[in-house]
Amino acid sequence: MPPQTFHKLKISTMMHFRLFAILLLLVAGSTTVVSGQTQQEPALDMEFTDIPLSEAISRIEKNTRYTFFYDAKQTDLSQRVSLKAKRMPISAALKEMLAPTGLNFTITERQIALIPARKAAARQRTIAGVVNDSSETPLAGVAVTLVGDNTRGAVTEANGSFSLTVPDADITLNFTYLGYVSKKVAVPATQNNVKVFLTEDAVKMEDVVVVGYGTQKKVNLTGAIATVDEKQLQNRSAPSVAHMLQGSVPGLTVSTSSGRPGNPASLNIRGITSINGGSPLVLVDGAEGDLMKINPNDVASISVVKDASAAAIYGARAAFGVVLVTTKSGDSSGKTRISYSGRWGWNEPTTSTDYETRGYYSVYLNDLFWRSYAGNNYTRYTEQDMMELWARRNDRTEHPDRPWVKIDQRDGRDTYVYYGNTDWYHYLFKDEHPNTSHSISLSGGNDRVDYLLSGSYYSEEGLFRQHPDKLQKITFRSKITFDINKWLKVSNNTSYYNYKYFYPGPSDVNTAFSWSTVHGLASFVPVNPDGTSVYYTSLSKYSIMDGLPTIMNKGGHYNKDKTDNMSTTTELTWTPVKGLEIKGNFTYMFNTQHNLNRQVNTEYSQYPGEVQTLSTGSRFQDKLYEKTMMHNYYQANVYATYAHTWNEKHNFKAMAGFNWETKYLKDVSATGYNLLSETLMDLNLVGQDADGNERMEVGGGQNEYALMGFFGRLNYDYKGKYLVEVSGRYDGTSRFKRGHRWGFFPSVSLGWRMSEEGFFAPLRKAVDNFKLRASFGSLGDDNGSAAYAFLSTFTNVSSAPSVVLGGAGQNGIMTSLVANELLTWERNHSYNVGFDLAMWNGRLGVEFDAFYNYIFDILGSNSGKPASMGGYYPTYVNNNAQDVRGIDVRLTHRNHIGKDFQYGVTVNLTWAKDRWLRYQDSPNTPDYAKRIGKSRYMTMGFIADGLFQSEEEIDRSPWISGSRPRVGDIKYKDLNGDGAITYDQDRAYIGRGQRPQFNGSINLNASWKGLEFDILFIGAADCDVSLTGTYYNHNEDNSIFARPVKAVSNSPRYLVEQAWTPENPDAKYPRLSLNPPNTNNAYASSFWYRDGKYLRLKSVHLGYTLPKAWTGKLRIQKVKVYVEGNNLCTWSGLPEGIDPEWPGVTNGYYPQQRTVVGGLEISF
Repeated sequence: MPPQTFHKLKISTMMHFRLFAILLLLVAGSTTVVSGQTQQEPALDMEFTDIPLSEAISRIEKNTRYTFFYDAKQTDLSQRVSLKAKRMPISAALKEMLAPTGLNFTITERQIALIPARKAAARQRTIAGVVNDSSETPLAGVAVTLVGDNTRGAVTEANGSFSLTVPDADITLNFTYLGYVSKKVAVPATQNNVKVFLTEDAVKMEDVVVVGYGTQKKVNLTGAIATVDEKQLQNRSAPSVAHMLQGSVPGLTVSTSSGRPGNPASLNIRGITSINGGSPLVLVDGAEGDLMKINPNDVASISVVKDASAAAIYGARAAFGVVLVTTKSGDSSGKTRISYSGRWGWNEPTTSTDYETRGYYSVYLNDLFWRSYAGNNYTRYTEQDMMELWARRNDRTEHPDRPWVKIDQRDGRDTYVYYGNTDWYHYLFKDEHPNTSHSISLSGGNDRVDYLLSGSYYSEEGLFRQHPDKLQKITFRSKITFDINKWLKVSNNTSYYNYKYFYPGPSDVNTAFSWSTVHGLASFVPVNPDGTSVYYTSLSKYSIMDGLPTIMNKGGHYNKDKTDNMSTTTELTWTPVKGLEIKGNFTYMFNTQHNLNRQVNTEYSQYPGEVQTLSTGSRFQDKLYEKTMMHNYYQANVYATYAHTWNEKHNFKAMAGFNWETKYLKDVSATGYNLLSETLMDLNLVGQDADGNERMEVGGGQNEYALMGFFGRLNYDYKGKYLVEVSGRYDGTSRFKRGHRWGFFPSVSLGWRMSEEGFFAPLRKAVDNFKLRASFGSLGDDNGSAAYAFLSTFTNVSSAPSVVLGGAGQNGIMTSLVANELLTWERNHSYNVGFDLAMWNGRLGVEFDAFYNYIFDILGSNSGKPASMGGYYPTYVNNNAQDVRGIDVRLTHRNHIGKDFQYGVTVNLTWAKDRWLRYQDSPNTPDYAKRIGKSRYMTMGFIADGLFQSEEEIDRSPWISGSRPRVGDIKYKDLNGDGAITYDQDRAYIGRGQRPQFNGSINLNASWKGLEFDILFIGAADCDVSLTGTYYNHNEDNSIFARPVKAVSNSPRYLVEQAWTPENPDAKYPRLSLNPPNTNNAYASSFWYRDGKYLRLKSVHLGYTLPKAWTGKLRIQKVKVYVEGNNLCTWSGLPEGIDPEWPGVTNGYYPQQRTVVGGLEISF
């Protein structure tokens, strides 16, 4: 389709794709009937005459799912063979074909080992043995050969066993297996039984790595791609795959903005993002997906694509990197495998919850600071009341002789008077709360069909005490592959995800944490003796916590977030000739998200016997709000791959294809008021207000987005020594106007395996592999633009008539978005150089990368225009540029001590620094406040110059106009020297940015017999954290530091103890103050910045796998029990209450969680 015609795919095309997908699903479904028919030995249907043995082997491998193994030095592949087989069992066919060659063979699982004819030894013996991995799991398919005589060999069975006839003398056996370190074992003449343990290859040069639209051997990679396998993930107790990746890949940063159950993790690769945000593209088995929606037990491997040379094949979608997830599949063993995994544990906050809980001190301090500001007390407690509070200051619970609530005459009437010591935080929230998960899978297959079915359930309670918030997640996956014949294969991969989160209180779960600190004196109590809630009191003029206790006590406020996601991909694979493979697949994904918020009127009592109703204001209105968002996603790919080798030296591989995808998004919302029931959630129950009117509000919107691309890749290597890869993609997007929609994104990468050169021979005993890499790639991004930014859009001026025409009021419209027809792609030019080093048979590995990314034509809002320009200008433009530079390092060491003890160490290090190269600042911006040269993660603020220590110092210093500071307040520098501190001219960029420039992790693991131990440390440095948050609205910084007694907040005890007083002039914090903007200390400034470096014990895993001798008797393949912990300990210079991984300092933050779980894994 030429670019000029690309705008929107027609309905007929869509119908064709749907019919195509349905047809393929029907074909895939029919395989369940066939799958049970071929459990016996497969038959061979083939005929050839007088061809070389090498060609005969190739034909059999192509037409069956068997692989041949042989010693090239001992096997003459030029011998001529013939075969005439019609539905002949493969063993009989091999006997006929190999009869004239003198070769013998063995068949194990899907492997055929050719054994050359040999002369019988005068005296021989048979050695039997078992080969396991380090956790005593049997390894099938391990090649066992006799050192010095490659004519003698065997392959291990499914249970890891083998037997081999050898000379009756001292001999040495060699054990080799893909992905494991080869091992030689000396066997004396007196020993006929051996037990061998193989350790994983730390470097895994022969491993296959998933790349864009295909796979490559790790040893041949020229781009920056890191891989994580299932074993690296299985020892992490995180709630999702995204969280499990933390600390696993250099250059990949995983962060979580909240400890709320089910809160998603955000991913960033090498610090690369846009001013508009952006995250890596996640593909699950080739289709767009979400790491939060995957069962961790389904994951087989994850490839993290970090540089543009590897990501360019995905074009516009890969501007911020790519994460490729491959899920597990069935196998052709002919057996069914059942696996179960279960976890049970609990969570608790990682941060301190030590607030002031003594009523006397809470009243005393708040009255003290209020009086210093306003001249009068905050509360109306009398001297006698203070004596009552003093008498109860050490009562953690109410004493019968010292009740916390009394009825007394105040203002001529009976009134509740409160003398409590309420721990408000623990009244509303709890520390420990449970979680549990279960996962089960069924997999298997035969030579024609393989399948996998899996499902999981995860449940977690949250922190709310009275009406606990609760998360429930369910996943299901079905994968089936069916070989229709020797050249055509069909597969289907279907997944389902269901998410439900219920929580009480206001519509945003974090709001409850914000309200819990406002007007929350410890002297007050949540419930009166008659059971009514407390809201207003006679002891202050403010409501307690904005009414949160009344809401939580009644329990009528209710919220539910629900997501359903279904995705299905059907794929056809056609292999018409040797070396050529053509794939076509179609994906359909449907996602719905439903949000519900129910509010009811609440009640409280200020005077005994009088109950009042709260029914006005946004917090207490009787209303039901519902919103549904629907997302339909369609994707089709067709691509072909051709591979060929000439003269066993020149290896060539080419791939070319086409991609199309489109997204439809629609949302509908409605709010109904005055419902007839407080328990039924139904908008049909909307009732009448006091005037007899029904009130209902509706809203919604819809959007459509399409992308089309043509892509290709060429790979060439000479003897696996000199490596070249060239790729490119031509993408078109619907977000730009015709003529600007299409962009070409090329890449090239080179590799040189220096260790394969002749001059490297002296080092080969120590060096297994040494490869140099270099790459360049170009990427594009269209996410910074609105869906229709190349068109002007309009909206109503107001809901009421706003324009008078012909003497009558009319509804007017105004421009809401000014078109920019020249909008085009945001660009990212990426450069990468690196090397891979493997030494001492995989014991030591080093991966190093240095990178530079130049990001330009950044899409953004058209800011910085002076008002004098007048009129309108385009809302979105390509106007900014930035760069990111850094290094990634991965160090690995694996070894063993004796045959039973294995250990490993992995160190990941990343340093990445960004800066603005071009930014559209306002023409009036001072040089010290301009963004150019600064990190995009830095924020602006005043430059602090200590604390004012006297009134005289204030008199001779500049300060913010309209708000004379007081002794103990922060003193600011006058940057422009005009004698006054102004918001526009005396702020500069401060700190190093909250995102760490340096991230690292250390993973230590060890195993001994069935025991295994794994520990992960993560850390970060080169960053600053602002204790007052990063609010751009300078006059309302809602943090526990800038407004500790704003509205009489319930402040952390350490903050009160370390604040400035005349007796403590060198305090950590300024005087406690009230009500920004009327105070000097609420502004963002360098005073509040702290070094954000930290080290955290992220996870610990201790497990034990029962010996095979025990479980084998019960026909159980594996039983493992374990205990894990997450976020167990943290070392940081930040104050208590702030988690350094995500330093949320505002009053309204669901804290991060520490987790401890016990688990069980069983496989049959």
